[in-house]
Amino acid sequence: MRVRVAAYSLSILLGAVMVTALIFMVTDGATRAAEADGQGQLIFEQKCQGCHSIGGGRMVGPDLKDVSSRRDRDWLISFITSPDTLIAQGDEIASQLVQEYGMEMPNMGLSKEEATAVLAYIETQSAAGPAQKSEEETALTPVLISADTGMGRDIFTGNIALRNGGAACISCHNVNGIAALGGGSMGKDLTAAYSTFGEAGLTSVLKPVPFPIMKEAYSGKPLTDDEIAHLVAFLREISDARQEPSTSSPVGFIVIGIAGFLVIAGILQLIWRGRLSGVRQLLVKGGSR
Repeated sequence: MRVRVAAYSLSILLGAVMVTALIFMVTDGATRAAEADGQGQLIFEQKCQGCHSIGGGRMVGPDLKDVSSRRDRDWLISFITSPDTLIAQGDEIASQLVQEYGMEMPNMGLSKEEATAVLAYIETQSAAGPAQKSEEETALTPVLISADTGMGRDIFTGNIALRNGGAACISCHNVNGIAALGGGSMGKDLTAAYSTFGEAGLTSVLKPVPFPIMKEAYSGKPLTDDEIAHLVAFLREISDARQEPSTSSPVGFIVIGIAGFLVIAGILQLIWRGRLSGVRQLLVKGGSR
């Protein structure tokens, strides 16, 4: 009898130990998953949110909702960690993305573990469905009603200095018709930036400044919300003007060219008239001897 009681007690004790271990494993796994998700969220907000959304639509880069179902997981990890390498190798998908979005994804210096955490966070958010925009995400959209395209042009060219001391956009970028000598060539030509990225995409680039060169140039010198709104309005105007069909006629250029030639010929005739008459007189005198 005592042996049965002891065996029964031992089985209860072992069962309790196993249940406790199972609960610990489940809890520990959930804790680790939460920590990984938290790490992925932090990395996404710091390094990805400026160009990508999860269910919010296309921005500077593609919407990443359900990206794991559209791309191979190993390819995604490779592209997140070393996009420049895949692009340089002529990877077909990477090349298509560059062609579609007009720029290369910068190397953000993420490790494989960090890329895995980001991808896990994207998967979690994709499964959760669309969520309401946070205050930070809402702040990415400038109020263009009060924006001034003229001020945007002056901010772009540097006629109006940036409030926090950042460099003028024209130092690195150009747009059609901005100046006789144009702008800088280090950065991308922004003539078609608004039509390519839209309001939200441009704002996302200007506010968090996600690209390495811009991040270094504007470190501690961020653009203000009103400066961003003015610049976006200016780039919208430039983009609209670019898309308008030209109303000028080639006949007008021909007429202007002929008129210019006649004017120049007349001026030269007046300048050389006296010298040519002198030479003619000498030839006539010489011939009469």
